[in-house]
This record gives sequence, structure tokens and C-alpha cells, in this order.
Amino acid sequence: MCYEIYLSTTSGEDLSHIPCELYHFLPLTQDDLPVIVHLLDHPARWFLECQYGGCSCHFRHLSDGGKMYFAPPEDWNPEDEDNIEATGAVYDVLVGILTGGHKVDLIDAWSNTLLEAITALDVSLSEVDRDSFRFFENRKFNLSR
Repeated sequence: MCYEIYLSTTSGEDLSHIPCELYHFLPLTQDDLPVIVHLLDHPARWFLECQYGGCSCHFRHLSDGGKMYFAPPEDWNPEDEDNIEATGAVYDVLVGILTGGHKVDLIDAWSNTLLEAITALDVSLSEVDRDSFRFFENRKFNLSR
């Protein structure tokens, strides 16, 4: 099983052309839409792939087993530096899209997660800084600036 992050936006920007070695945005077509994507609200839909390809595992994630909160990496819970930087780089893209006046939502879930397992959360990136941002398992983020 792997994490999968799906994003939708009102922006027409081709996110697959953003130059970054830490992640890739892959456009979703009607042929490869997993059921979970139907929870996204906007017409331009993307899969966020980690630098190693195939999944979204190599980003900062918080599992659904406890309280959901944003926080920077802590010494007592070491995280891979590439995962931290990849998540920060994606945060920068999200802020850029929102600053451009577009809407964005995203879902972070395990492969084959059922629709009923996903709950929505409103997240203002003006209240969450780059170092504290992470994805929450089985959550849909309705993002704002």
C-alpha cells in the first residue's frame, strides 16, 4: 500500500511543467480516475507523484491514528530531509496557485481507500507556515490563503 495525493484546481496552469526534482504533477484523464477523485471539486485534476515515481509516499504525512495538527519536524521524530523539502516545495506551488486567485483542494489517502473514509478539513495556508505543513491521511484539504 502507498500514499496517493490527488489535487484539483481552477487554475489552467500545466503543473506537469514545473521544474522540480522532488516531485511531479501528473495530469489525470478520464481513463485513470480512481473513485476517490470524485470528491475533488475543481476541473483540473492532478496526481502528485514523489521523486521516485508511482506513489506519493515521500512527502510529510500525519497518519489518521491521532490528533491532526500541523507542526515542523522535531528531533524526537526524525523525518527524511528530502521528504521535508519535497513537501515544502509543493507548499510553495499551492500558495502560488491560491495567490493567483484560484481554488485548490487535495486528498491524501492510502491506495484503494473508500470514499466514506475521507473527511474534509478547511486549511488556510496563511495560518500554516511552510515548515509546519504536512498532509493528513484520509483527509481532503479545502485550501485557502
